[in-house]
Amino acid sequence: MTNSREKGKRGEREFAAFLRSTGFDARRTQQFSGDAGTADVDSSIDGVHWEVKRRSGIASLRFMEQAERDSLESIPVVAMREDRGPWHLLILAEDLERFARKIVDALDG
Repeated sequence: MTNSREKGKRGEREFAAFLRSTGFDARRTQQFSGDAGTADVDSSIDGVHWEVKRRSGIASLRFMEQAERDSLESIPVVAMREDRGPWHLLILAEDLERFARKIVDALDG
């Protein structure tokens, strides 16, 4: 059986490494009892709170698989919300920079 705490730490380290590979400074924080305001990963992207989850199955990822199949050359993005809840966007981390550029281009347009 997998130790969920260790799996979570590995996921946080993996995501910090991903951010570093894309040119940002990032490190896993030392959280103690999940204090509010403490992100799982600290990065050089000001104003972003990174909450990292690594699980064997995440149901909303089935929506992303559909978006990837249907997107052709476009960036797959899933917009979702629960009843009476706020909207959330799900994108692939590897598409983050390209997605951000498209937003900036649209705003500058």
